[in-house]
Amino acid sequence: MRELVVVGMAWDVTSSYRRGAAAGPDAIRSATSGRLYNQFTEQGLDLAVHWRVCDHGNIRAKSMSKLKQILDVKVSLHNHQHPSMLFLGGDHFITYPTFRATAEAQKRSLSLLYFDAHPDLYEQYENKSFSHATVVSRILEDRRLSSGSVCYVGIRASTMEQDHRIKDLGLAAHTTEDVYAKGCEAIASSVMVTLQDAPVYLSLDLDCLDPAFAPGVGNPQPGGLSTRQITGILHGLQGLNIVAADIVEYCPKYDSDSKTTAFTTAILIKELMGLMAKSSIR
Repeated sequence: MRELVVVGMAWDVTSSYRRGAAAGPDAIRSATSGRLYNQFTEQGLDLAVHWRVCDHGNIRAKSMSKLKQILDVKVSLHNHQHPSMLFLGGDHFITYPTFRATAEAQKRSLSLLYFDAHPDLYEQYENKSFSHATVVSRILEDRRLSSGSVCYVGIRASTMEQDHRIKDLGLAAHTTEDVYAKGCEAIASSVMVTLQDAPVYLSLDLDCLDPAFAPGVGNPQPGGLSTRQITGILHGLQGLNIVAADIVEYCPKYDSDSKTTAFTTAILIKELMGLMAKSSIR
């Protein structure tokens, strides 16, 4: 049995549209209640057999330096030996410090698998270098920690500037339209080819989903993927060496009365844990 270290990133300081993602981690925990969901994934994997979950609580900070300081402590608690990590956001900026902390703790560079409606590849956004919209740029700057390999899934709200940067940097991008046209199996197969050579950090922004499945997000973008499509792609990534993951941008106050986004998030976490369990068996 392996250890899965869970850390809540109660942060939305860098949000630019809807704030409220700081309340996401606790709302996600509430939605993953055992009263509703059993411990088995869709593919029949018993998560209770594979994982001992160590929840290190939430990080709350008002500055980036403090966020990093507390995160470094959380990651190193209890002397875990290269545990798998799951971070609960928080706006998407948190992927920058969590990616960096994971790579530093494991002393190796990581590739990035990025489920998102947006590339988050601006050099600056609203005259700020550190933003939810500059995350991938900041990660790629440090080649000690980043392998330089990024694979996007679900992009549908890019800009000419970001499209040019994706091309210039040689990044792989599978748009929402690609998923609908080619199918989940083909997209997953392509992701596997792109990211097979290095350990992977997987980041899942809930706005990758259509708002019908996840209305409670910071930057809703209609025309997105379904829960079924994201689950299908995750199922096709068996064998990918995923060492850490996050799920971000859940804003509970904008969710539906029936908590659609919360329960969607809970299901995706189960399937993500199943995928990471199979990665740890390799």
